[in-house]
Amino acid sequence: MSDYKKILLAVDLTEDSKPVAQRALALVKAYDAELHLVHVIEPLSLAYGGDVPMDLSSVQEQIQEQAKSHLSEFGAGMNVPAERQHLIFGRPESEIQRVADDLGADVIVIGSHGRHGLALLLGSTANGVLHGAMCDVLVRSDFALRADYLKAREYLRKDADADYRRIAESLQAYPLYPYLKYYDLRRRLNRASRAEVISFLETYPDLAVTSLTRKRWLRELGKQARWQTFLNHYEATSDAELICFQLQARAAAGETSAVLDQVTSIWVQPRSQPAACDPLFADWRKTSRFTQDVVWQRFTAAIEGNARSLARYLIRYFNDANKSLAERYYNVHVNPSQISRSGDFADNSLRVQNIIAHGLSRLASRDAAEAAKLWRRYQRSHTFDPNVRQRIDGVVAVASARENQVFPTESMRSRITLSNVIEDLADAAVRAQNWAEVIFWTGQLPADIKQKSQWVYWAAQAHKRSSSGANFDNSALVALAGQRHYYGFLAAQELGLPGQMNAQSANVTNVDLAQIRRHPSITRSIELFAVGDNLNARREWYKALNALSFDEQVIAAELAASLGLIHLAISTANIAEATNHLHLRFPLAYEAQFRQAGLRTGLPVPLLISIARQESAMQADVRSSADARGLMQLLPSTARIVARRAGLAQPSAADLADPNINIRLGSYHLAWLIERYQGQTPLAIAAYNAGEHRVDRWIKDANDMPMDVWIERIPFRETRNYVKNVLAFRHVYGSKLNTPTPTLGVSEQRLAIR
Repeated sequence: MSDYKKILLAVDLTEDSKPVAQRALALVKAYDAELHLVHVIEPLSLAYGGDVPMDLSSVQEQIQEQAKSHLSEFGAGMNVPAERQHLIFGRPESEIQRVADDLGADVIVIGSHGRHGLALLLGSTANGVLHGAMCDVLVRSDFALRADYLKAREYLRKDADADYRRIAESLQAYPLYPYLKYYDLRRRLNRASRAEVISFLETYPDLAVTSLTRKRWLRELGKQARWQTFLNHYEATSDAELICFQLQARAAAGETSAVLDQVTSIWVQPRSQPAACDPLFADWRKTSRFTQDVVWQRFTAAIEGNARSLARYLIRYFNDANKSLAERYYNVHVNPSQISRSGDFADNSLRVQNIIAHGLSRLASRDAAEAAKLWRRYQRSHTFDPNVRQRIDGVVAVASARENQVFPTESMRSRITLSNVIEDLADAAVRAQNWAEVIFWTGQLPADIKQKSQWVYWAAQAHKRSSSGANFDNSALVALAGQRHYYGFLAAQELGLPGQMNAQSANVTNVDLAQIRRHPSITRSIELFAVGDNLNARREWYKALNALSFDEQVIAAELAASLGLIHLAISTANIAEATNHLHLRFPLAYEAQFRQAGLRTGLPVPLLISIARQESAMQADVRSSADARGLMQLLPSTARIVARRAGLAQPSAADLADPNINIRLGSYHLAWLIERYQGQTPLAIAAYNAGEHRVDRWIKDANDMPMDVWIERIPFRETRNYVKNVLAFRHVYGSKLNTPTPTLGVSEQRLAIR
């Protein structure tokens, strides 16, 4: 290395400049050199790509003043006097070289100058300087910083403290330095001093993991019964374990009575509570607060929440009189037919009435006719509370309509007033294709629910498909056809109109993107994605979104898309309520792989992409709670079956995170399902989500049924919405790919399996 006497440090005045500055200062110290700073302002005409939306003069002046102030502040922090601070206009690569030549600099130290990753190495400012400078150029790249960061993480995992400290010291200005402190503290949290933990919490209050660190530390304090320290640093939370530790701490401080008053609301929750609550519960049960009414409250909540083990456990706390009734309640929950034993429920108390209501509700879903018969019997023997009566009326009416197509009589209709029951009856009428009942019940819906696209569509269809259809007024369908969703596309197709995309885009400039990128949480998020810490990267990203306006969130979504973080762009656009920004919400990610899959299987590319968009929101590494993996959310067991059918190598579970493998197997599976269901894509889509064994049951006795009706009859709400979404997405992607795709094709209009 040369003997450097004059060093020029090129800075972009972002957080990225700090680690580069550290390296420059190290050289200054090593060579007793003179340090100069240069910051180059690109003219707005360059930043806007020549498309300038307004007069530049005032904006350019404002940028210059801000840059001058920031450069002065940056220079002061490095003890660089004003006369050695150079603020220049022009193209960074050429101006940095010119200033270096004018100064006679021995070396230029440069970072990314506002660019990151591959841009640094391919056509970036640094690359331009490297190829044109007459002196040495030292580049501190993002790649080098990330490599050092990962080395530091590895040293932490190996407990190589000396090596960790050595490398961490050189990363103090790196955006992820706080995460090194976090990981260092996390591994020692159970033995870290109070001062060290507090220092971290106070130094990095805006870090996404700071609140998580506080909670973990409080748990350690609770386990160690360090009550005063716990109370000093406790913050209000919904975490049941921490709440119970806080109550233990207050009890230890002498607030026993007030604490026990609060325990009641925790104990009655319909789920098992953390072990930290057990000492409180033990003391609480010894007091007069522990009553039969309180036990009944929790027992009822457990039954209604189907927490059977907890309900069975709670029976031990009842006295003899209540225990018998509780056991009957439990037995009715497990076996609803026992509600027919009216002698067990002869009492007219509100508790017994609620048991009858619960039993009839459960029975109605299995045997609507029997539930209706028993309800008539109980009405003769009991005087029901009006709310209980209304509840049972609704449940029995809906079950009878769905199972037996028996709708409320004229006299019964007036007793149906709950909006959810009215909506369920309208749904049952659609399933039964009883258009007169559809017309009546959609007409009874509250105004806000009546305007939902589903009911606008079915009210119109009921009029059209009924005997009065000859004089059908299609104005409601015309209005619906202008909207971008499943029902809007169905309406447009029926009217012979093109589906309306109603697409919008924001006028987001490079300046906007750069500004959002400088947000500390966004900066950290991008770096965390770059080093593979995706969980914390998402935490930082969503934390940043909470502080941004809707317009700024849209810019953040554009930034995510530009970085290839497709799933993040989709979710950010949704959070920003940018529903019409289709380029963000429906990206053409992995297009080449989907086209290859379409070529292999003969399936339309819009359909394949739509499945992935619905399944994973284009997140290649996602894994569901059921262990479905990757873009098209394949279970490892399903993937192996598909591979065997297709004559492909057996994939490992990890292989399913590879988009190439996942798309290939997912497309083969979908093709097999479509062939199984004789080209009726909606059935295959339903089977992709719920399994072909269920779809086989659902299509029994449904031949020749209109497909839009069959979709409404899908028993699982998740699968029903899944099918509607995929069909709508297929329409959107068909438009984006210039391959017009009907919501329901010619062969998909009616269910036809032979």
